Amino acid sequence: MRGAARVAAVALAAIHGAGAGVQAQTVALIGGLVYPVSSEPVAGGTVLMVDGRIAAVGADVEIPAGAEVVDVSGSVVMPGIIDAMSYYGIAGEDMNEVPNPLTPELRIIEAFSPFGPMGAGPAGEIRVRELLSGGVTATYIGPGDGTVIGGQGAVVKTAGARFDDLIVREPAAIDITLGGKPAATYREQSRSPSTRMAVVAQLRDLLVRAREWMAGSGAESGEEGGSDEAPAVPRNLGMEALARLLNGEVPARVQANATRDIRVAIELAEEFGFELVIDGGAGAHQMAGELADRGIPVVLGPISHPYISGEEIPDPGDYGDVDERNAVWLHEAGVHVSLASFSRGFGSFGPGVAGQWLLIDASIAHGHGMSQPDVLRAVTLSPAEVLGVADRLGSLEVGKDADVVVFDGDPLSIRTWATRVYVGGQLVHEREN
Repeated sequence: MRGAARVAAVALAAIHGAGAGVQAQTVALIGGLVYPVSSEPVAGGTVLMVDGRIAAVGADVEIPAGAEVVDVSGSVVMPGIIDAMSYYGIAGEDMNEVPNPLTPELRIIEAFSPFGPMGAGPAGEIRVRELLSGGVTATYIGPGDGTVIGGQGAVVKTAGARFDDLIVREPAAIDITLGGKPAATYREQSRSPSTRMAVVAQLRDLLVRAREWMAGSGAESGEEGGSDEAPAVPRNLGMEALARLLNGEVPARVQANATRDIRVAIELAEEFGFELVIDGGAGAHQMAGELADRGIPVVLGPISHPYISGEEIPDPGDYGDVDERNAVWLHEAGVHVSLASFSRGFGSFGPGVAGQWLLIDASIAHGHGMSQPDVLRAVTLSPAEVLGVADRLGSLEVGKDADVVVFDGDPLSIRTWATRVYVGGQLVHEREN
């Protein structure tokens, strides 16, 4: 899904930080094979976009006078791809506050730079174009995995006229890492925690203190900063972030690959009553039944090769049996599966798992027996549901954001190109012939 590309004015506005808005317009994509994802495909269908929203989808759609009509016959039309875990727009030095293992108060959106080194200028512009050329219209960005609690992640779009236009949900989750990575990081620096026992103990201790802080501040009511009465304890940004987690306002995105770490994540979620999403999940198929029974979704790292979060596995014993059939086995067991790139903002393996390759990577799950509708759902509506943005993104339904991709063939074929990409109803990518 590569080739020469033209980036439309709205995408350039996002890249360069222009403040000027873009006029709303009415666009009708006609004649294509439409995959709404949330319903059956429509052959020779029409997708009508009005004022940045989906206005109609179907075989018999009345097109308003004055609409821009684009004939996409022979093409596939589907919702924009959502990368459920990435580090797009985050510089390497901003991934984690490494000296401190527990930083729930940090917000990745404050390090997000679509106009800076990772998003603007010649290299950044190419990166945006690459994401759009792969049909990626939205992504979850989170802190790195170099500490135990990295902070709060966000859901952002890959194009928009203003910075605020890019933000879909913030905060969207608390990012936590279990397993060898934090321990290894701190062993190298002779810091604590250096064992799995210490990691879990520190997590539990912090969550216990968060409960106590909530009780004293009135945050158990779900009101940030306490109740209407004067709080009994001073404000604490980290505790406020954890209060949102414990009140069920945001989930915990726990990176866990070995079965022992996935099990600990489940135990913590059950003890403290927070919503859990497993990230990475290299060994998740070995616990598929337990995850399905508890309704715990899994956001899988790249399945095309044995790398987790863009890094070569340092100790295969931490990850169990890495297998390309992981997504298939989990899906067959009834686990809610999303596929993600985990693309890094730095590192030698970053380009190899960058978001624009997500559909190609997903095609491997299809090759191992996962149906095409299920695979396409795993990179559209399923991540939208996990990220809490399914009311706006993930499917072609009336009222949702007009984030739409036109492919010139089967989206899961390596020979297919994204020919047109719309974000908010605006053409932000068009492949030149």
